[in-house]
Amino acid sequence: MKSMQKSSSLILILVLVACTAFVPGCTEQVDEVFNGSKQTDVGAIDFVKITNVTWQWAGLVGTPSVNQSVVPNNESYTLEFLPGGTYLITTECNSGSGNYTVDGNSLTLAPGMITLAYCGPESLEPQYLSLLGIVTSMTLEDGQLLLSLGNNSEKMLFINAESVQ
Repeated sequence: MKSMQKSSSLILILVLVACTAFVPGCTEQVDEVFNGSKQTDVGAIDFVKITNVTWQWAGLVGTPSVNQSVVPNNESYTLEFLPGGTYLITTECNSGSGNYTVDGNSLTLAPGMITLAYCGPESLEPQYLSLLGIVTSMTLEDGQLLLSLGNNSEKMLFINAESVQ
């Protein structure tokens, strides 16, 4: 009888392992078996809604001295997340790419490669690149992407380029 219980347990474990490896959506069922309840990622952003979208930097919100600052020529400052963990950026005169990681709403943009043309003294490129380097999290509100900066309340506001046209 004990060998039959061990065989049944082993078969259940093998089925659950196969299920998680080969059947999409089966991991919730495995969580129920091992943990007794479904586990959901509360507060996680629907990443499908922000990938393969060209986001234009529209300004900063929540700055202590100014309620909102606006980026002129916002079509010149873009950010695009690709599903494989790569992001693409453009500035007034340069373009580049790097890797990103997401954990719930937490976002890290690793420094990447960028072309090195000089954009001129009035360019916001140095500020744009510097701010992207201190992004800590993201939210999607009313179709706008907000990237939180450091430990303060300042956020980079991005709008969907398709909504502007």
